Amino acid sequence: MPADRPLGYRTQTWVTSTAPPQTVYDTIADLRNHLDWSGERASSQTFKLLSMEAPEGPAMVGTAFSSSGAADNGTFHDHSVVTEASRPRTFVIETDARLDRKRGEPWDAHFSHRYDVTPEGDGSQITYTETIERVNYVPYWLKPWMSPLFKPYINRADRKQLANLARLAEERAGTGPA
Repeated sequence: MPADRPLGYRTQTWVTSTAPPQTVYDTIADLRNHLDWSGERASSQTFKLLSMEAPEGPAMVGTAFSSSGAADNGTFHDHSVVTEASRPRTFVIETDARLDRKRGEPWDAHFSHRYDVTPEGDGSQITYTETIERVNYVPYWLKPWMSPLFKPYINRADRKQLANLARLAEERAGTGPA
């Protein structure tokens, strides 16, 4: 069943980094880095990237890739395309995702993943905005009565991933803790 039901559920979180915006952006734009900061460094074994098929080097508008990962209730399989790549400020990925659930029917969703990198002092602020634009059905955690309770959980998980991204960029820039 295609993800054709409008939803428009949005979350947003941010972290700061001692790495300059160009280094943060370059870390995001090299898609294979996502396996490091959102996979190997993930704090949860039930919310992490497991595999990715992506071209080497910096992604540009139109770059397509696929990935899979662990979720609390199953395994997700994503097909994505970069829709904005404005170094060093903005990087946007549009994703058609399928969550093969352990219990229940598969969940199909279309996500927009937006990374905005702005200067902050000698480093950067990294803001991540995730929008679930369309779904094949609305799962309980996104129902109006539950979504306000679920949003802090999503933001906390996303903030952990962003902190991993910030640390990786700092390692690349040589600005992290010694």
